[in-house]
Amino acid sequence: MKAREQRSMSDVERAAADAVIDLDADENACPACLETIPGGSARCPGCGLRLG
Repeated sequence: MKAREQRSMSDVERAAADAVIDLDADENACPACLETIPGGSARCPGCGLRLG
């Protein structure tokens, strides 16, 4: 990510942008809303963020 883009983001936004989701894990935390995402899901059940 470019330094200029990072400066305009909050700490929470930077953490979400840098998040890595392990699609093979039993569950993950959504980087957008922090809802628990069950393993194998294509979308976050909380906000609908598309994974993968």
